[in-house]
Amino acid sequence: MSIGSGMQARPSRRNQAGFTMIEVSVSLALIVVMALVVERTLDSTQKAERYLSAVRKATERGHKLTYEVRELVTASRRLFFNDAEGKAYLEALDLSATPIRDGARLPIVDELGRLGPDADGDPHTGNILFFVGESDATPAVADPVGPVVRYIDTYRFICCFPRVATRRVVVADASSVNAVDLVVWQSQEFPSYKQLMAIADPTERTNVVADLVERFDVTMAWDSTAPVETAFYSLSDTGTIAAMPNPAPLLEEDPDQSQGGRLVYANVQLSQTDPTDARRRAVFTSDLPSQWAPDGFEVKIVGSSGARKVWMHLVVEVQADRGRVAVQPCTIIASVRDL
Repeated sequence: MSIGSGMQARPSRRNQAGFTMIEVSVSLALIVVMALVVERTLDSTQKAERYLSAVRKATERGHKLTYEVRELVTASRRLFFNDAEGKAYLEALDLSATPIRDGARLPIVDELGRLGPDADGDPHTGNILFFVGESDATPAVADPVGPVVRYIDTYRFICCFPRVATRRVVVADASSVNAVDLVVWQSQEFPSYKQLMAIADPTERTNVVADLVERFDVTMAWDSTAPVETAFYSLSDTGTIAAMPNPAPLLEEDPDQSQGGRLVYANVQLSQTDPTDARRRAVFTSDLPSQWAPDGFEVKIVGSSGARKVWMHLVVEVQADRGRVAVQPCTIIASVRDL
């Protein structure tokens, strides 16, 4: 028997388990491709989610603001238009803290017109909504012994208008500009001048005026039938009413009631008018964009004083991500009695 008899030969290395360089390279390439697919899928999903979130935000904010303004104007008692009286009252508002955007205008009322877009060459649409809201009647003490309480009607001036903000909200390209906000401004309260003067007892009238000044911090009474230069009478804490009207009244803002800018603080803005984009296109006005553009807020008023219709169109936008903007238009109609 030979020396090597009964011994088995070792298996060849070629039969051992393992990967060739080609197999490793193919596997790595497949992993890279799969990672890229997953990454692209996640990125697309995140972009879609950001856009949907922006759409939801624009929709919620636009509808909320539109219905807030509708509720206010529905309860109004007087509307102002683009005439001498409306402009004079608008100039009397103290808007130093929130100036109206240049080029903004009041609408022209169309007594006999239909609720539809302006006729060519006859623009009536504006982007300032200015009206008087009636507050709850104010209880003022006329006779502390009785006691006798008089309920005096009080009013606020409310103005909704566009204002240029101090920062950008939507950055679509290098030409982007500061955001345009929609301001809801409310004045201090003004008791009815005619109701005060209708109190026949001079002592009761004095007590009522003094109580209004001391407890409710009112400074002027308003004659709703008069132009602005003869409509406001100063009140004193001694209970007197000025014999002559204030020829240049300054109607101050009530910081406790005034809502200020309603969009930019939430990273939303009014959308610039763009006739090439159906969402940003003006709806009511017949003006050429080169002449006048509402830029996200249109107001048209039609009908007689007893049954006016206020037609509002609001367009807001929100930045979704770089290069993508969610735009939401909203149109609503309010019925108003213009007393």
